Parts: sequence; C-alpha cells; structure tokens
Amino acid sequence: MPMTRMDILRNMALPAVLLFVAACAGSEGSRDESDGPVASRSGHEVRLMADHATVKTVQLHPLGSETDIPILQEGQGRPLRLAFDVLEAEGRPLSVYFYHADRSWRRDLVPAEFLARFQQDNIMEYRPSSATLLRYTHYEYQFPNDAIDFSISGNYVVRVTEQGMEDDVLFERPFYVSEQSMPVDVRLDEVLLIGSQWRATQPFVTFRPEGEDVNAFDYTVCFTQNRNLRTPRCSENPSIANSPGVAFQLDQDEAFIPDAAPFYLNLGRVQPGGRIERTDQATTPWRAWVEPDYAKFPGTLPAPFLNGQSVILGAVPGVGDPSREAEYVATTFRFVPLGEASVRGGVSIVGSFSGWQSDSLMTWNASDRWYERTELIKQGEHEYSYRFSDPAHIRAFSEGQPRLRNQYTSFIYLNDVRRQTDRLVAVVDVVR
Repeated sequence: MPMTRMDILRNMALPAVLLFVAACAGSEGSRDESDGPVASRSGHEVRLMADHATVKTVQLHPLGSETDIPILQEGQGRPLRLAFDVLEAEGRPLSVYFYHADRSWRRDLVPAEFLARFQQDNIMEYRPSSATLLRYTHYEYQFPNDAIDFSISGNYVVRVTEQGMEDDVLFERPFYVSEQSMPVDVRLDEVLLIGSQWRATQPFVTFRPEGEDVNAFDYTVCFTQNRNLRTPRCSENPSIANSPGVAFQLDQDEAFIPDAAPFYLNLGRVQPGGRIERTDQATTPWRAWVEPDYAKFPGTLPAPFLNGQSVILGAVPGVGDPSREAEYVATTFRFVPLGEASVRGGVSIVGSFSGWQSDSLMTWNASDRWYERTELIKQGEHEYSYRFSDPAHIRAFSEGQPRLRNQYTSFIYLNDVRRQTDRLVAVVDVVR
C-alpha cells in the first residue's frame, strides 16, 4: 500500500529535531491524549485527538487576546484566531474541519446542520520561520470567514488535517459559539469542604427562560475554572422557587477548590535571569535550564495571569514578528520531589506549550535526586505544572499557595428538541 503524506512525515524529521528528541527522551516514555479522555467530576468527557509530534504552540483565542477563552458570539463579535507551527522548513496547505457537540461533548450533528456555507476549508496562510536556527512553518487561520460560518450555537471542535484528508489528523481543539440571547446573573459563594484548608467557590446562576414554552428542566449549566475547558462541572437540577426565574448551582461537594498556582516561565529573553538558571546559545536549538521546582513550594507567585495559555505576540523583546521570528528553545525542567526520593508512579510535566494535552513523563536522576525532562518550547510566556498519582504529592500541591486571580465561566445550555442538540444560549465570565 502506498504511503500517505502523513506516513512519510512520521518517518521524517529535521536533523536538529532528531538530535533533540534522542537527547531528551526519558526512559519512562511519554503519554498523550490517545491514552484516554479527560473526564469531569460530573461525568462529561472531551475527547480530542492527540497532537502530531511535528505540531507545536497551538493557539486558539479571540482575535487580539491570547489569554481569552475561544468563544464566538453568534452573528457578531471578534473572529477566532488559530495559530500554530509545524516543525518543517517547507510548508504546505492544510485542511480544517469542524464538529458540533452536545453539552457533554458528544459529536452529534452532520455538517449541513451546523455549517452555513462550506463543510470544510483550507489553510492557505503559512510562511516559513525567519532567520531562526531551528526552521519551522507558521500557520494562521481566522474564522468565521467567507467559507466557514455557523448556523447553530453550541460546543465545537476544530480539526486540522493534511489537505483533503479528514482522518489524517494533526490536532484538535475545542471552542464555543454562543447566542448571548439573555441576561444571566452570577454569584460566587464561598464554602468549606472537608479536607481542604482553602475555601471553595460554588457558582450560582439565575436567569429567566427565553420563552413561555421553554421548560426550566430543558436547561443545563456547566462551569469551568481558569480555562479548564476539558473538565466542566455541570448542574442539571434547576430551582424554580422564584419562578419565572430559574436558578442553578453546583452541588457543594463539586465546588471549585482554588487552583494551585501554576509555574510561570518567561522565555522571551533567552538569557540567565528570572527563573532561567543558565543558557547555551552555541547549540542548535538554543538551550535553557529552568531553576529546579520543588514539591514543597509548588507554583510561582506572583506571576502574570495567563489563564492557562501561552503568550507569544508581544512577549519576545526585540523581535518584530514573534510568530515567525521567535526561536524554539530546548528547555530543561527539573522537579525535586518530597524527601528527594523517587515518586511511585512517576512524575509528568504538562503545560500551555502543549495545550495541557500531553503528560510527558520525566526521568529520575538518581545522582541529583530530581526528575528532569527537556521540552522544545517557543520563546514567549508559558504556564506549566506537574502531575502524579502519589497521594502525598497531590496533597502537597493542593495545600500550596492558590492562584491570586481566578476566572469562573458559566455555560448555559438549552436542550433543543427541534434541532436535536444542545444550544449554547449564554456564556458569562467572572474573574476574582
């Protein structure tokens, strides 16, 4: 059977990338999204295809704000900007496909039921990196556009593939189309949870159904904290005590414990300083070593609020167009566990530079008593953290200093029997 273009790409790599992968691959291997979905405490799952190894720095956000949640307001508002790099010197057109999903992220409708124009589009805006040591191709795509528009609100997934080959997937990302058709009041209550030293946040929303023929029990409200879009917590039980108004809130045991402060990395300047311990610009790619992170001191405070996103534009001093001129840096992370002893089940690093999708297992360095891993990261600002199954480390991170600023987002869904799906009638953000 002849090889597809993706088969060829999987067996090809730039020499520098091959050397990098060989140098930093851990003996424990790595995991990605293909190992299984991420499930919320309310039982919802967001299933996404794993990123292809050549894809880096995927950004999906409203045009002009790299840290905002990717939400389109139906019929108006800012378009979404999709930007990413492919670690290949020669670019090529790619294709983009869209999928509608119900409130539980089950892909449900056929394209003709949710796309107003064409059923797929091509990404034709791509340019090679400019004067970088490690060459890559940068892609840009905005939607809605002349080819793509949406005829129904709801949850969506965008998929980027080889041109005209829907199943030859490079990556997927979630986004939303909201009607913003009614006002919604949001209140954030503080509650105490057994076993937590921090007060948890219990969102409470009220609104008036959009018509007399709409049943309050046709609504579901889902909540997220700090752009954890793949792990929503939902309430399907309205209170109609103040009819015609409707109220929803999370059960108290599902209230949001404050997120532990993430680790922050400013890689805009590749030079010692801040959290960068040392660098080497005599290699290709450049190298940087981040100061060790300690389990007993989790997170970086104070730090900018990136909302779980990487920020590239405007974050690389002295570079006119960071999207094409920023370097990729082989960045080494080191994690010192409790007691400086190896952790049962291992330690993984995950961050905005990988879309929080892939848990990359770190290698235990017995002589230095820490875990380490090297990731290829684009210059800019990034957030990251560590994951483990060990209860002592989970407890240490949960008891660490929480984020100083948190964003809570409420998604109001209406089960539309006529359309046989869930419409997203409103989205509300509250930051505190």
